[in-house]
Amino acid sequence: MARKSLLSAAIERPQAEANENTIPQPVADAVRAEAKRPNSNAGKYHLGGYFDQDDPTAEAFRVLAAKTRRKQQDLLGEAISDLVAKYDARAKFGS
Repeated sequence: MARKSLLSAAIERPQAEANENTIPQPVADAVRAEAKRPNSNAGKYHLGGYFDQDDPTAEAFRVLAAKTRRKQQDLLGEAISDLVAKYDARAKFGS
């Protein structure tokens, strides 16, 4: 004897019952419009990494950000600029 699918109850449910539980379209559109917020990362790309929580360099980086009251993103940008300058990467690799 064939077993009945676990989804059969949902498949057999009348469409009218399914429509009773949906949000009316104007309300759904208003909620969706309210939920949208400007994407501050538009036109940017992610540059980062994952470090062990007990990595002393990562810990020092977090402390530095807190003590200087600067965003980690700003500090990372400064560090990358310094690294590029250190190796004279723009001259060696173009750009």
